[in-house]
Amino acid sequence: MPSHSAAERQALADALAGAGPGAPTLCAGWTTTDLAVHLVLREGRPHVRLAGSIGPAKNWAARQEQETAARPYEDLVTTVRNGPPRRSPMALPGADSLANLLEHFVHCEDVRRAAPDWEPRALPGDRQAAIWKNVTSPFGKLMVRKAAMPVSVQVPGGEPVALKAKGEGTTVTLVGEPGEIAMYLFGRKEHARVEFVGDPQAVARFRETPMRT
Repeated sequence: MPSHSAAERQALADALAGAGPGAPTLCAGWTTTDLAVHLVLREGRPHVRLAGSIGPAKNWAARQEQETAARPYEDLVTTVRNGPPRRSPMALPGADSLANLLEHFVHCEDVRRAAPDWEPRALPGDRQAAIWKNVTSPFGKLMVRKAAMPVSVQVPGGEPVALKAKGEGTTVTLVGEPGEIAMYLFGRKEHARVEFVGDPQAVARFRETPMRT
């Protein structure tokens, strides 16, 4: 059986293929082509992404991105679908599941939910459970670190799990399916089907809190 991250990789590749090149995504300023380039470089040439943050190397990194973007779109999607090359750190045992489940899920939804009349996918229960494990990990706690108040997350019918225990005022609880909570924590606030429980003023402040920055 493929891992959950591998299954989401295929769903992401399908979404990219179905949308076609140059289609909008939820990633600000990125089309499907830009997203495919990001994914290809992230796994195959991570040093290019690193160079893009270093002053003297920015122009070189930009040229590498341009050259990658010039490849046929279908080739980029196939590269995403096939996974990282053997030399990539992402090809190390366990790296894909650790680093890519939320990456693939969120970017798949970035493509799907940029189109009109989208609906959430019906994910298998064990995949939702795997996403929930990621959401409630230290990674999830990092995503809400800028919130002024305590923050919890909760699946419908479940018990709240604290992501941020300390803060001003009462706790705000984010309620939804694990994938929807992941979308919210990744900053896709307007495209995440979640509900909020807590003092209305605290909820309003929380909804203004930047996520993942």
